[in-house]
Formats: sequence, C-alpha cells, structure tokens
Amino acid sequence: MATVYVFEDKNRTFGAFWESDAGVPLMFLPHYSRVATEMSKLHWEAVGARHNSDLYDANFPELHNLAKWSFGANGIEVDLSSVSELITPMGYFNPRVWRGIPASPGFGGYEGVAPSPLIYSSRKQATVAATSLFSGLVELFRYVEPSSTNDQCFGHRARELLILACTEVESHWKGVLLHNMKNPATPSFKPVTKDYIKLAPILRLKDWRVMLKDYFGYRLIAPFEHWDTAKPSQSLEWYSAYNAVKHDREGKFEQAQIQFVIEAMAAVHVMLAAQWGPEIHSNSFTGGFSPFQIISMPTYVANEQYVCPSAQDKIVLNQAIPFGI
Repeated sequence: MATVYVFEDKNRTFGAFWESDAGVPLMFLPHYSRVATEMSKLHWEAVGARHNSDLYDANFPELHNLAKWSFGANGIEVDLSSVSELITPMGYFNPRVWRGIPASPGFGGYEGVAPSPLIYSSRKQATVAATSLFSGLVELFRYVEPSSTNDQCFGHRARELLILACTEVESHWKGVLLHNMKNPATPSFKPVTKDYIKLAPILRLKDWRVMLKDYFGYRLIAPFEHWDTAKPSQSLEWYSAYNAVKHDREGKFEQAQIQFVIEAMAAVHVMLAAQWGPEIHSNSFTGGFSPFQIISMPTYVANEQYVCPSAQDKIVLNQAIPFGI
C-alpha cells in the first residue's frame, strides 16, 4: 500500500500526494476535486527543477520536491518541513469518527469521507432524533428562561427531558464504541461508562464547547470537559443526575434540574458533531434544528485526516475500519 504524504498550507488548505504502485506520482487537492491527478514529472524535469536550488531542496525526497512544485502551480504553497505521513490508510476511515477541516470564510472546508447511503442513513436518523429532543427543550424554555438564576429549577418535564437526552447520548456512545472495537463484541457484552469513556480521546469530546444560540447571556457549555476515568459516571454531573432521577424519583427528584437538562442536550449536539462534523446541524440536506452553536472544537492536524479520493473515473470506495478500542 502506498505511503501517503499530507500537509496543510497557512490557510488550512489540505493536500496529499503519493506514488502509486505503478510508480505514478499523484496529487490530491480535495477542495478543488475529489479526483487524484497525476503530477507531471516530465514537465518538472523540463524546467530544470532538479538543478535549481529555488525549486529543489536536497534535504527532502524527489517526490516531495515534485509535489511542492506541482501544488505551487495550483497556488498552494507547501512547507516541506510540515509534510507528514497519513495515519489512516488511504481509502479507509474510522466509522462515526469525524475528521476534517470546518468551513471558514472563503474556504469550503474538507470532509474526508465522501457521502454514502450507509453514512447518510445513520446520520439522518440521528438528526431526526436530536431535533425532536431539541424541540422539547425549546418548549421548556417558553416556561423557564435559561439563566444562572433558574439553573436549579426542577420538575417533571425537566426529568423527562433529562432521561431522554441521556439515553440518546448512551445510544451514540454504544454505536460508536461497537463500530470501533478492535475485536467484535460478543452478544453478552453490555458496555457501561468505563467502556464509553474510551471514546473521549478518539472523538476529542473534552475539546467541544457550545452555547445556546438565542440566549447569549447563558454560560458556555463543555458537556464532557470533566469526564474522568476514575469516576466515569459521577464526573459528568448531568449524567450522574440522570442516573439519580431515573432510579429514585422520590428521593432524588431535585436533581432533575434545568442546568443538567441543558448540559445533556448539549452533549447530544456534541456527539452528533463529533461523529459527522460541525456542520451537521446546519446542512440543509441532512441537518436538523439545534438550539446550540459550536464555539470551539478540536483541530485535527493533516496526518489525522482521511484521504478517500477518486482516481479518474474509478471511485475508490470508502472502507470502514475500527479505530481499535
């Protein structure tokens, strides 16, 4: 399998290059096209690049120098010292583990995995479920304003929404975990939070922060910030409250607080974004409504991305491989 080299330029434009098994040098600029194109070695040699110190850096392999020249012809400046080897093999991705570069003004971003019926189906089901939950939260806000003053308000509807949101988070945890286990789970395997917390570094869950879009005075929410392997259930206050009110309504009813409902709903939003990208709630094709807006998220460096290109008229099918939990 070919070694794939990747980079980002100063504008976070992502690119990749490699040499095929047949010895053909190929380049990939996905924000231009998902088709990998051949780099013209004959043209490169014709301009005398190999003997021009401005065009050839002897500290790097010939393929890298050819790539720098080829990408430069497309207006992309490659810093060869920043080039690295792709971690996930070309054409493969970890299911329900998003990698990419979010869109920004003047740049459409990068989605490493091309859409497929399987991805679309699971993503659409998730957004439909989330939209239903979020509608319930917004309805609650008609009666209780989200504010620090009201954070500790509790009630039956808050308890119901907390339970629904947390079971939806658990559903996402289980789905991602089962798709990414090194060895397939046995029928008797029943994952718990000590298993689910293994997803935190993979999905970078602690790095996501959101806000309520229509309530600018409300605090920022990082629903997984304090998730701790020593206390995988108790370290998430909203999840601990969910367990309390689910099993002991009479004794723990006061834990069905608005603040925990909001945090659990934020966790739903984050779980969708961590699996399918930050634009999932704004995509007109697959997205749904959310009262939350992402304020900060993980940055994935070039070699953590997925490279799933097309080669001329032949589609390179995206192949799911488990992360190896």
